[in-house]
Amino acid sequence: MTEGRLHLLDRAALCYEQAGLPLKAARCRERAGEPAAAARLYRAAGDLTQAARCYERAGDTAQAAQCLLSLGRPEEAANLWLAARNPLEAAWILVVDARRPRRARDLLAEVNPTRLGVVLRRRIALALCAAAEGSVQPLVDALVETERRLADVSPTSERARVERWAVQAADEVGRPDLAAQVFAASYRCGQRGVVERWRAWAVSALGGTAGIPDAEEGR
Repeated sequence: MTEGRLHLLDRAALCYEQAGLPLKAARCRERAGEPAAAARLYRAAGDLTQAARCYERAGDTAQAAQCLLSLGRPEEAANLWLAARNPLEAAWILVVDARRPRRARDLLAEVNPTRLGVVLRRRIALALCAAAEGSVQPLVDALVETERRLADVSPTSERARVERWAVQAADEVGRPDLAAQVFAASYRCGQRGVVERWRAWAVSALGGTAGIPDAEEGR
């Protein structure tokens, strides 16, 4: 595509964005070879199918999978992670969203982690598979271990993923006490944004925020 053509597409996309027409802007960005920008605009326009496709083209598997999950297509989302050679993320979607614990367990058998955060997430996922099949105690044990070892997880982005998976797993089995303990451990670590996440979760799960630090006390 010529430089002049790209310039015209860019100008058109800007005009459509300013006019509040994200779908038309997205088409221009896609034709200009800007899949990441197109994906964001497709999402803003509510076209999650096209957004997922463009995110995938841009190499943003996480956002592509999230779009598919929002569309109620968890197995397709899991397949995206498999194509990206990340069976752990695929397994998590399969057990949490697709309700396929056996398939998830098969994928987890392929994961041989060395980093602590991944070790903990794999154990949580395996334990959630067991819980889905009627045995909750392994998950209780996994979440207690997560609370105890969370401070040793690095980098902070991985610690945040461990926190998110642990809380979601606790919610899956109706154990808000365990979720709260994970949030408390994350708070003790000084994890960024944990107070806001903790309070938002408490409003939804518990109906209030009594006993949780105020937002201004967060680190």
